[in-house]
Amino acid sequence: MLKKLSVSVLMMVMVLLFTVTAVFGATNSDLNNSYHDSSGNINIEGPSVANTKFAFTGSNITANSVFDTTTFFAGNAITLDGEYNGDVFAAANTVTVNGKINGNLYAAANQVIINGKVTQDVFAGGSDLIIGKAADINRDVFLAAANVNIDGTVGRNLRVGAGDVSINGAINGFVETDVDQLTINDGASITGTINNRSTNKAIVAPSAKVPEVNWEKVSSKEVNEVRGPSVGSILLSIITKLAFILVIWVLISFLTKDFNANTTVMAKKHILASLGIGAGFFFLSPLLLIVSFVIYAPFGIAMTCGIIALAILAMPIAAVVLSKLLMRFFDDKMKPLLSSFVSILIIAAAAILLGYIPIINFIVYLFLYVVGVGFICYNVLFTNRKLKEERNEGNEEILIVDEVINMEEGTTAIKASTEAIKLNDEDPNN
Repeated sequence: MLKKLSVSVLMMVMVLLFTVTAVFGATNSDLNNSYHDSSGNINIEGPSVANTKFAFTGSNITANSVFDTTTFFAGNAITLDGEYNGDVFAAANTVTVNGKINGNLYAAANQVIINGKVTQDVFAGGSDLIIGKAADINRDVFLAAANVNIDGTVGRNLRVGAGDVSINGAINGFVETDVDQLTINDGASITGTINNRSTNKAIVAPSAKVPEVNWEKVSSKEVNEVRGPSVGSILLSIITKLAFILVIWVLISFLTKDFNANTTVMAKKHILASLGIGAGFFFLSPLLLIVSFVIYAPFGIAMTCGIIALAILAMPIAAVVLSKLLMRFFDDKMKPLLSSFVSILIIAAAAILLGYIPIINFIVYLFLYVVGVGFICYNVLFTNRKLKEERNEGNEEILIVDEVINMEEGTTAIKASTEAIKLNDEDPNN
């Protein structure tokens, strides 16, 4: 359970990282331009970095400065020197930490190398994870990878779901592993209990200072079930879900103008009504299926296919509806289309990442189902009359506001012209 949760946290961190960098990349186009070179690399040096610059995306990133806030990095190769007074989020092909992080480290990469100091917890996932001899992690470490090598010091507990794990350093707490092979080498020191769930018995060097290893022998299949899905499979699932939601957003935004306009009206005025319809449909759908099969079997099959289709479309439709509410926050900060894209990206990412938390995922998906199905049903029931009238009323309000603004601008222009004439009359040179 803890291993699955730790992997889920890693995936959520990645989604949040990409979402946050996308948002601030859109709202602040010059966020880190001062550090870019012509090849798209970023080199950050100097005594300190302003708190307004905290999200960095580039090809190869080297950071050697003092950061006084939570910092986000995304690129191909990231090297973190310097000092970070806050949490650090890093996603890349290779992440290397040589500096000091006064907070938590969240890293997802093909290879993660930690040679520096982390004062709180470490969450890391990838193919190869290396905690070097100079590494000093004050609190807990959560790792999910194919290969793990620990030569440094872990201040408290170690939890690992991996293929092969090799421990050469000091673990000042307990160790829990779900692995294919655990190897504890000479020089290793572990103070707490060791619970190893593995296909093979742990290999322990004679001079290693460790307690007896509690071994639960399981098959490779059982280890994979406990370890949960791989990092790659979870990333593929996230990308697929996000792409599906964005495709629905594109269809609604560009190909179905009335549907898109109705979405905006409903998000502002009828969200509770659509929730009620969606909840009613959720509870009545089993009865509808039974009645449809009793009346006519082919009709029951068609009804079943329709309900399945609604369930599939519910999440992306709900994300689009909820993004309309979030768009108000960005209306004054960016263009409407960009505002819509950023809003749907945030809502979609939040829905996907919450889906990896047990129990909460059921609540989230149920809510999205109710919102999505309710919106579709409400749109079908009222699109020909009520929603069209309200859209027209909204357009008239916009026209009135534009007329008022034009009148005010005209009045201002007249006043300015009058004042200019008075100044010319008072000028003795005229």
